[in-house]
Amino acid sequence: MRYSMTHFNRPRCRHRTTGRQRGLTLIELLVAMTLGLVLIGGVLSVVITTRQTLRVNENLAQMQEGARFSFDIMAREIREAGMVPCGTRLTANVLRTAGSPTVAWWASTDAGMLRGFDDAQDSVDIAGFGAAVGDRVNGTDAIMVLRPAGDELSFRQITLHDEGAKSFAFSSPTAFTNAEIVMVCDGRSSALFQIQTASNTPPTIQYGAATLNCSTGLGSVQAQCTGAVAKTFDPDATVARWDPAFWYVGINPQGGRSLYRARIVLNADSEVVTVREEISPGVDNLQIDYLTRNRDMGNALATAWVPASHANFNAGWASTTAEVVAARLTLSLGSTEAVGSDGQRLQRQLIVVASLRNRDL
Repeated sequence: MRYSMTHFNRPRCRHRTTGRQRGLTLIELLVAMTLGLVLIGGVLSVVITTRQTLRVNENLAQMQEGARFSFDIMAREIREAGMVPCGTRLTANVLRTAGSPTVAWWASTDAGMLRGFDDAQDSVDIAGFGAAVGDRVNGTDAIMVLRPAGDELSFRQITLHDEGAKSFAFSSPTAFTNAEIVMVCDGRSSALFQIQTASNTPPTIQYGAATLNCSTGLGSVQAQCTGAVAKTFDPDATVARWDPAFWYVGINPQGGRSLYRARIVLNADSEVVTVREEISPGVDNLQIDYLTRNRDMGNALATAWVPASHANFNAGWASTTAEVVAARLTLSLGSTEAVGSDGQRLQRQLIVVASLRNRDL
C-alpha cells in the first residue's frame, strides 16, 4: 500500500480554548451599591438643607416685610392723631354722640383723639374679644386713632361757604360722596360733620339735613350739640375725609393671629359702618405703652412709660394732666411655617416709638 507523503505531513488541527468571561462578584456589587447610596444620601442631604434654609429665609423675609409694612402705617396714623390739615384744633363736632341714631366710636372726639385699650380692656363696640374671624385676641393691646385722611391729594379747597344754604363750593371736581364724614378747616377753626349730598355739576357739598348731624352750626359746639354757633369758613378752607382707625390683634381666617385695622366705610344703604381688615399675618401680640405730659404743670414729662390701664388715664384720654405725647409699640411676630431648629415657628420682637406730631416734646 502506497501512501502519499502529503498525508503524513498535513498539520494537525489545534482546538482553541477561550478564557471564561468574569462578571462582578456579590461583594463588588454590594460595595458599589453602598457607595451609590452614600452619594445619593449626600446629595439628598444638601437638597434638604438648602430647602430648609430657603424656607427659613422666606419666612424671615415675610415676617420682616409684614412688620415693616404694619409699623409704617400704624406709626404714621398714631403720629397724625388729632391733627387738622390747617393746623388748628377741632372746635366743632356736630356728629351725634347721644340720642338717636347714636354715632359709634369714630365720632366721639371729646373723649380723646387717641385712646388705648390694655390687654384686659374690651372694645366690644369696635372689635370685642372672641374666637371668630376678625375678633380681638384676649390679652393683647389695642389703640384707637381719630384723624382726617393723610392723603393730601384727596384734600380740596373751597371757593365759597354759603352758611345760609349749608353748602360748600369747589373750583374742581371732588371725590366726596353722599353721607360721607368729612372735616373742614381754615386758619381759625375746624368742624367735623356728615355730607348730605355731593355733586360735581357744579362741584358742591351740602350738609343741612344729613342724618348724623345734630346741628348745622359749624362754629364752636358743646357736648351733645348744645350751644352750637354758626360759622362761615374762609375761601381756600380745606375739606378732608375723616379716616379713623382701630389697630388690634385679631383671629384670621386660618385660625391664627394677624394685625387688623378697623375703619369706616359707607354700605349700599349709605350708612357709615365699621369694617375690619387684615393687615399683616403672623402678628401674635401687640403691647403698647404711653409717655404722657402734664400740661397744667408746664408740660412736664412723666418719668416712665405706662400701659393703657394705668391710673393716669382714669380721668380720660383727653385729660390735660396725662396727655399722651408718644406711644411705644411692641409687636411679637411668628413665622407662618414651623421652620425653627426646634420644629417650632420662628419668633421675633420689634419695637418702635411714634411721637404725636401735634404734641411736640
